[in-house]
Amino acid sequence: GQPYLVIELVEGERIDRHCDLKHLDVNARLALFDKVLSAVAHAHTHLVIHRDIKPGNILVTSDGTVKLLDFGIAKLLEDEATAGEATELTRDGGRVLTPEYAAPEQLRGEAITTATDVYALGVLLYLLLCGRMPIRGADPSFEPPPPSSQVDDAAHKRSLRGDLDTIVLRCLKAQMGERYQSAAALAADLERYRQGHAVLARPDSSIYRLRKFLMRHKAQSAVVLAVALALLGGAYAQVAVLLALAVGAAVALWQASTARAQARTAQQAQGRAEEVKQFISSIFTEARPREGAGGVVTALDLLYSACERIEVELSGNPSVAAELGVLVAESASRLGDLGLARQACDAALPRCILAFGQTHALTLQTRYLMMEAANERGDYKLAANIGPQLVADLRLKLPLHASLLVSSLREHSFELAKHELQAPSLATLQEAVEIAEQHLGPLHDETLTSIGLLSNTFTHFALHAESLPVAELAMQRARTAYGDLRPHTQLVSPERWYAAALNNCGRPADAEPIARRCVADQRLLDGENSIRVVNAMRVHASVLVGMGRWADSVQMAQQVRADQERLLPGDHIDAATGARALASAWWPTRRTDLIAPLLVEEEAMLARLNADTAAKTMARHRTRTFLAAWAGDLAAFQTESAIVLADSTPAFAYERARVTCAQSIVLQRLGRYSEALPLAEQALSLAQTEAPNLTPVHISHAQEALGLALLELGQVDKAFIHLQMAEIELERGQVVPSVWYADSRLGQARVHILRGDHRVAQALLNEVEAWWAEANPGSTWHAEAKAWQTRASELPA
Repeated sequence: GQPYLVIELVEGERIDRHCDLKHLDVNARLALFDKVLSAVAHAHTHLVIHRDIKPGNILVTSDGTVKLLDFGIAKLLEDEATAGEATELTRDGGRVLTPEYAAPEQLRGEAITTATDVYALGVLLYLLLCGRMPIRGADPSFEPPPPSSQVDDAAHKRSLRGDLDTIVLRCLKAQMGERYQSAAALAADLERYRQGHAVLARPDSSIYRLRKFLMRHKAQSAVVLAVALALLGGAYAQVAVLLALAVGAAVALWQASTARAQARTAQQAQGRAEEVKQFISSIFTEARPREGAGGVVTALDLLYSACERIEVELSGNPSVAAELGVLVAESASRLGDLGLARQACDAALPRCILAFGQTHALTLQTRYLMMEAANERGDYKLAANIGPQLVADLRLKLPLHASLLVSSLREHSFELAKHELQAPSLATLQEAVEIAEQHLGPLHDETLTSIGLLSNTFTHFALHAESLPVAELAMQRARTAYGDLRPHTQLVSPERWYAAALNNCGRPADAEPIARRCVADQRLLDGENSIRVVNAMRVHASVLVGMGRWADSVQMAQQVRADQERLLPGDHIDAATGARALASAWWPTRRTDLIAPLLVEEEAMLARLNADTAAKTMARHRTRTFLAAWAGDLAAFQTESAIVLADSTPAFAYERARVTCAQSIVLQRLGRYSEALPLAEQALSLAQTEAPNLTPVHISHAQEALGLALLELGQVDKAFIHLQMAEIELERGQVVPSVWYADSRLGQARVHILRGDHRVAQALLNEVEAWWAEANPGSTWHAEAKAWQTRASELPA
């Protein structure tokens, strides 16, 4: 009746002793360590942290099997809901550890994560590579010397120096957020090292990736680089494109020679090198400036020439043509020429499939580029045809292609959002965030971008309350990662998203200094000739109009439009966005003559790009409802308002609330106050309940409409309360005194006139008249303010 446990008897050597006894070299030690990582990664996927990884707990059997032992003090990962339900085993084992291998947070008795095991794995790898334990300093931020500095043999030192040093030291970072976040992520980076690819532990750069490529393909690259140097001459302006094409040609030569290595002689390989050399030469010697380029051969000219020459020079070599075609497509996409990117992808994709297969890394990259270009051009149907299968194929390639999967999920989410598929779009982007955090780390660029775009997607669906905390998380992580490196691209973007989210939540004054700094930082990074500077300015313009600084907003939005025309190639969806941004800047002025043409331009642009959406269409109907009301066009008003109110889609409650408010205002203008009152009450109810994402500015409009209707019906005291509430909402929304306040202050002035207080009324009316004189002189509202000014001045003192 006595219960007992039966466990496996493991007969083997400690992993460090096994390596030494077998005299294993660095590669063999890494292969053995990879088996340890597989075991730890398996535990991590089951939410178990080992907490005591050390050589004594890792045995290697006589047949080379690695056994990870002693999970006695292992800890289940807890969330806040279950933190109080830890087992006695977990609690008793809380401070059981081996100090030499324990992470700083373990020694301090703090919360631990999978990154805690990564630290111990780093200590183990350090020991296996150089035979010594890493030095630990008293200062928590102390970083041990690299393993290569701990060995004397020159060849051994060279084998550790560089990427291996960097990978080990990343595991040993004092801050958990700076380490690999899981054993799987560490394993993936070591695999990249073994394959000769760039590792994530090192800052990415073109020079680093080029060096890694050249090391992988020394013989082939020597030929192409010799060609590049011969062609370089004085064409310094084209160095970047030249090097990119040279590297692409080297890749192509390597792929072709590898695929036929046993069927070709050295003489044939030399002939292939000559063919590639002639191809590169033809790109530079035959390139011509495009019309209107002023006789200067640009980077895009070279890419156009390359695209044409691929078809002429390499039609008989599909694998080489495929790889160079993908290189052209990627370069064209980064330079903003979506037409060329699509053309290159269309030619490269069938070649990639034929030469390498549907799920080869190059084919997957090409499929992603096609989806990205389709989304950029507004061809959401094509993007929808590519996205689901691409994502499914990439999921099978984890963790190696985690970065490409994350990017593909973002593009797929974007396409779903354009089709107004809210739930799947958000779920897809949330999956991108989870994969990025798991495989790339919480501070990785792809992770930060995915979190920021999740906040943008919440905004797209008018879920502003959900957007703000997500945008704040992206910004805080970006500042943790890059706060000391300002200006930095990966810092500017999250801060821009956060400023936009603050503005959408009715906090434009909080957003303004952030938005202004984003513009300044982006200019430092890019100069003036950058669409990223334009995008930062567009956000700043929106923030300014939210504050009530409409004149400043108009000036910036006009500059955005001019820069877009100068920088964007032909029809581009951002031009439609720029038209809408300028219309929004003019909005407080009620200048229908300036706003209406911008809406026509936006609609025409979206139609040409096949990029219109239900949300954009509904927003235009709502906008035109107000334009018709301001212009006194009752027929147009009834048509446009009926379209908005007939749509019961929950996402459009925002639009219905604002149009209901406009209906009340129109009825008041027609003198039908009894009909206007219930509509004003309904608009306020919608604004406060059914459309919670309305900003304080929009709620203030509903308060104004209700207050003015009550005033006309003689309920003066009640009217005054609502008119004051309208002003309080504007103050809550951080709006400076401006034309946004005109209607509520005019109503309050009328109340003071009825009460015989002409001095207060006169002061209020002077403000209102001055605002309209600046915003829309000679308009109905300007005339109305002047008329009430006259009436107030005629009252007895």
